[in-house]
Amino acid sequence: MIIKDLKPKETLRDIPLFSELSIEQLRKISVFSKVKKFSKNEIIFNEDDTYIGFYILLKGNVKVFKVSSKGKESVVHIIKPLNTFADIPLFEGGNYPVSAVSLDETVALLIPKESFLELIKTEQEISLKMLAGFAKRLKSLINQLEDVSSREVPGRLAKYLLGEIKSAGTYNLPEPFVKLAIPKSTIAAYLGTITETLSRAFKKLQNEEIIRVSGKTVFVTNLTRLEELSR
Repeated sequence: MIIKDLKPKETLRDIPLFSELSIEQLRKISVFSKVKKFSKNEIIFNEDDTYIGFYILLKGNVKVFKVSSKGKESVVHIIKPLNTFADIPLFEGGNYPVSAVSLDETVALLIPKESFLELIKTEQEISLKMLAGFAKRLKSLINQLEDVSSREVPGRLAKYLLGEIKSAGTYNLPEPFVKLAIPKSTIAAYLGTITETLSRAFKKLQNEEIIRVSGKTVFVTNLTRLEELSR
Protein backbone atom coordinates (compact mmCIF):
# COMPACT_ATOMS: atom_id res chain seq x y z
CA MET A 1 0.00 0.00 0.00
CA ILE A 2 1.70 3.18 -1.23
CA ILE A 3 0.34 6.54 -0.13
CA LYS A 4 0.73 9.53 -2.45
CA ASP A 5 3.52 11.85 -1.23
CA LEU A 6 5.53 8.94 0.16
CA LYS A 7 8.77 8.33 -1.71
CA PRO A 8 8.86 5.34 -4.10
CA LYS A 9 8.79 2.00 -2.27
CA GLU A 10 7.83 3.69 1.02
CA THR A 11 4.57 2.55 2.61
CA LEU A 12 2.76 2.91 5.90
CA ARG A 13 4.63 -0.20 7.10
CA ASP A 14 7.88 1.80 7.01
CA ILE A 15 6.47 3.93 9.84
CA PRO A 16 7.62 2.48 13.20
CA LEU A 17 4.19 2.89 14.78
CA PHE A 18 2.58 0.74 12.08
CA SER A 19 5.43 -1.64 11.25
CA GLU A 20 3.74 -4.66 12.87
CA LEU A 21 0.32 -4.18 11.27
CA SER A 22 -0.97 -6.35 8.47
CA ILE A 23 -1.72 -5.05 4.98
CA GLU A 24 -5.44 -5.36 5.67
CA GLN A 25 -5.15 -3.41 8.93
CA LEU A 26 -3.18 -0.67 7.19
CA ARG A 27 -5.79 -0.51 4.43
CA LYS A 28 -8.53 0.10 7.00
CA ILE A 29 -6.54 2.99 8.50
CA SER A 30 -5.78 4.57 5.13
CA VAL A 31 -9.49 4.61 4.19
CA PHE A 32 -10.33 7.37 6.68
CA SER A 33 -6.94 9.14 6.78
CA LYS A 34 -6.56 12.58 5.20
CA VAL A 35 -3.53 14.08 3.44
CA LYS A 36 -2.86 17.62 4.71
CA LYS A 37 -0.45 20.11 3.13
CA PHE A 38 1.14 23.01 4.99
CA SER A 39 3.21 25.97 3.83
CA LYS A 40 6.53 26.88 5.43
CA ASN A 41 6.06 28.25 8.98
CA GLU A 42 2.36 27.34 9.02
CA ILE A 43 0.86 26.37 12.37
CA ILE A 44 -0.47 22.80 12.27
CA PHE A 45 -2.08 23.08 15.69
CA ASN A 46 -1.65 25.19 18.81
CA GLU A 47 -1.37 24.05 22.40
CA ASP A 48 -4.85 23.57 23.90
CA ASP A 49 -6.54 23.33 20.50
CA THR A 50 -9.28 20.70 20.40
CA TYR A 51 -7.72 17.34 19.62
CA ILE A 52 -8.82 15.99 16.23
CA GLY A 53 -6.22 13.26 15.70
CA PHE A 54 -2.56 12.47 15.21
CA TYR A 55 -0.28 12.94 12.22
CA ILE A 56 2.24 10.99 10.19
CA LEU A 57 4.81 13.23 8.53
CA LEU A 58 5.30 12.30 4.88
CA LYS A 59 7.41 15.22 3.68
CA GLY A 60 9.21 18.17 5.28
CA ASN A 61 10.14 18.94 8.89
CA VAL A 62 7.88 19.82 11.82
CA LYS A 63 8.79 21.55 15.07
CA VAL A 64 6.83 20.46 18.14
CA PHE A 65 7.16 23.01 20.95
CA LYS A 66 5.76 24.56 24.10
CA VAL A 67 5.77 28.22 25.15
CA SER A 68 6.07 29.08 28.84
CA SER A 69 3.98 31.72 30.60
CA LYS A 70 7.00 34.02 30.22
CA GLY A 71 7.07 33.48 26.47
CA LYS A 72 10.09 31.17 26.36
CA GLU A 73 9.90 28.51 23.67
CA SER A 74 11.04 24.96 24.38
CA VAL A 75 11.42 22.60 21.42
CA VAL A 76 10.08 19.18 22.39
CA HIS A 77 10.90 17.42 19.15
CA ILE A 78 11.90 17.91 15.52
CA ILE A 79 9.78 15.52 13.47
CA LYS A 80 11.28 13.90 10.37
CA PRO A 81 9.40 12.07 7.60
CA LEU A 82 7.85 8.70 8.42
CA ASN A 83 7.42 9.60 12.08
CA THR A 84 4.23 10.29 14.01
CA PHE A 85 3.40 13.27 16.20
CA ALA A 86 0.49 14.35 18.41
CA ASP A 87 -0.31 10.72 19.19
CA ILE A 88 -0.19 10.89 23.00
CA PRO A 89 -3.63 12.53 23.51
CA LEU A 90 -5.20 9.82 21.38
CA PHE A 91 -5.39 7.55 24.44
CA GLU A 92 -4.69 10.05 27.21
CA GLY A 93 -7.52 12.40 26.23
CA GLY A 94 -7.60 16.20 26.41
CA ASN A 95 -6.50 18.83 23.94
CA TYR A 96 -3.17 19.15 22.15
CA PRO A 97 -0.55 19.53 24.94
CA VAL A 98 1.96 21.21 22.61
CA SER A 99 2.07 23.27 19.42
CA ALA A 100 3.38 22.22 16.01
CA VAL A 101 4.61 24.28 13.07
CA SER A 102 5.93 23.29 9.65
CA LEU A 103 9.56 24.30 9.08
CA ASP A 104 9.27 23.99 5.30
CA GLU A 105 6.76 22.80 2.72
CA THR A 106 5.14 19.92 4.56
CA VAL A 107 2.81 17.03 3.80
CA ALA A 108 1.29 14.99 6.61
CA LEU A 109 -1.30 12.27 6.97
CA LEU A 110 -3.98 13.07 9.55
CA ILE A 111 -5.41 10.04 11.35
CA PRO A 112 -8.75 11.29 12.77
CA LYS A 113 -9.25 10.44 16.43
CA GLU A 114 -12.86 9.24 16.34
CA SER A 115 -12.44 7.00 13.29
CA PHE A 116 -9.24 5.48 14.64
CA LEU A 117 -10.66 4.78 18.11
CA GLU A 118 -13.71 3.20 16.54
CA LEU A 119 -11.45 0.94 14.48
CA ILE A 120 -9.36 -0.30 17.41
CA LYS A 121 -12.51 -1.04 19.42
CA THR A 122 -13.34 -3.70 16.84
CA GLU A 123 -9.71 -4.59 16.05
CA GLN A 124 -7.97 -4.62 19.44
CA GLU A 125 -4.95 -6.37 17.93
CA ILE A 126 -4.04 -3.08 16.21
CA SER A 127 -3.57 -1.22 19.50
CA LEU A 128 -1.46 -4.05 20.92
CA LYS A 129 0.82 -4.04 17.88
CA MET A 130 1.18 -0.25 18.12
CA LEU A 131 2.44 -0.35 21.72
CA ALA A 132 5.96 -1.15 20.50
CA GLY A 133 5.92 2.00 18.38
CA PHE A 134 4.83 4.14 21.32
CA ALA A 135 7.59 2.58 23.45
CA LYS A 136 10.21 3.57 20.86
CA ARG A 137 8.92 7.15 20.88
CA LEU A 138 9.03 7.30 24.68
CA LYS A 139 12.59 5.94 24.76
CA SER A 140 13.66 8.59 22.23
CA LEU A 141 12.22 11.41 24.36
CA ILE A 142 13.85 10.04 27.52
CA ASN A 143 17.23 9.87 25.75
CA GLN A 144 16.80 13.46 24.60
CA LEU A 145 16.12 14.65 28.14
CA GLU A 146 19.15 12.75 29.44
CA ASP A 147 21.36 14.35 26.79
CA VAL A 148 20.19 17.85 27.69
CA SER A 149 20.76 17.31 31.42
CA SER A 150 24.06 15.44 31.33
CA ARG A 151 25.92 16.25 28.11
CA GLU A 152 27.83 19.42 27.18
CA VAL A 153 26.58 21.33 24.12
CA PRO A 154 29.39 20.18 21.76
CA GLY A 155 28.51 16.58 22.63
CA ARG A 156 24.80 17.21 22.02
CA LEU A 157 25.66 18.82 18.69
CA ALA A 158 27.89 15.90 17.72
CA LYS A 159 25.13 13.41 18.46
CA TYR A 160 22.61 15.51 16.52
CA LEU A 161 24.88 15.79 13.47
CA LEU A 162 25.63 12.07 13.57
CA GLY A 163 21.92 11.27 13.54
CA GLU A 164 21.28 13.70 10.68
CA ILE A 165 24.11 12.22 8.61
CA LYS A 166 22.76 8.71 9.07
CA SER A 167 19.28 9.91 8.07
CA ALA A 168 20.73 11.63 5.01
CA GLY A 169 22.39 8.38 3.91
CA THR A 170 25.89 9.88 3.64
CA TYR A 171 27.43 8.11 6.64
CA ASN A 172 29.58 5.75 4.53
CA LEU A 173 30.94 8.42 2.20
CA PRO A 174 34.63 9.43 2.49
CA GLU A 175 33.40 12.77 3.85
CA PRO A 176 29.91 12.38 5.32
CA PHE A 177 27.75 15.48 5.09
CA VAL A 178 24.30 16.86 5.85
CA LYS A 179 22.50 19.98 4.71
CA LEU A 180 20.84 21.65 7.66
CA ALA A 181 17.19 22.04 6.71
CA ILE A 182 16.10 23.95 9.81
CA PRO A 183 17.31 27.22 11.39
CA LYS A 184 20.13 27.13 13.93
CA SER A 185 17.83 28.79 16.46
CA THR A 186 15.49 25.78 16.21
CA ILE A 187 18.37 23.31 16.51
CA ALA A 188 19.62 25.23 19.55
CA ALA A 189 16.22 25.09 21.26
CA TYR A 190 15.92 21.38 20.46
CA LEU A 191 19.35 20.77 22.02
CA GLY A 192 18.39 22.75 25.11
CA THR A 193 20.65 25.74 24.54
CA ILE A 194 20.70 29.16 22.85
CA THR A 195 21.88 30.12 19.36
CA GLU A 196 25.07 31.83 20.57
CA THR A 197 26.17 28.77 22.54
CA LEU A 198 25.37 26.51 19.59
CA SER A 199 27.47 28.72 17.31
CA ARG A 200 30.39 28.36 19.71
CA ALA A 201 29.93 24.58 19.65
CA PHE A 202 30.04 24.60 15.84
CA LYS A 203 33.19 26.73 16.01
CA LYS A 204 34.79 24.32 18.49
CA LEU A 205 34.16 21.33 16.21
CA GLN A 206 35.57 23.26 13.26
CA ASN A 207 38.67 24.37 15.18
CA GLU A 208 39.30 20.76 16.19
CA GLU A 209 38.95 19.80 12.49
CA ILE A 210 36.05 17.46 13.22
CA ILE A 211 33.73 19.25 10.79
CA ARG A 212 33.87 21.92 8.12
CA VAL A 213 30.92 24.12 7.23
CA SER A 214 30.02 25.47 3.80
CA GLY A 215 26.83 27.52 3.87
CA LYS A 216 24.12 25.26 5.29
CA THR A 217 26.09 22.08 4.59
CA VAL A 218 28.15 20.44 7.33
CA PHE A 219 30.92 18.06 6.22
CA VAL A 220 32.48 15.63 8.69
CA THR A 221 36.25 15.52 8.32
CA ASN A 222 36.87 13.28 11.33
CA LEU A 223 34.01 10.82 11.81
CA THR A 224 35.81 8.89 14.56
CA ARG A 225 36.17 12.01 16.71
CA LEU A 226 32.55 13.02 16.06
CA GLU A 227 31.36 9.60 17.23
CA GLU A 228 33.58 9.76 20.32
CA LEU A 229 32.21 13.18 21.20
CA SER A 230 28.63 12.01 20.70
CA ARG A 231 28.92 9.15 23.23
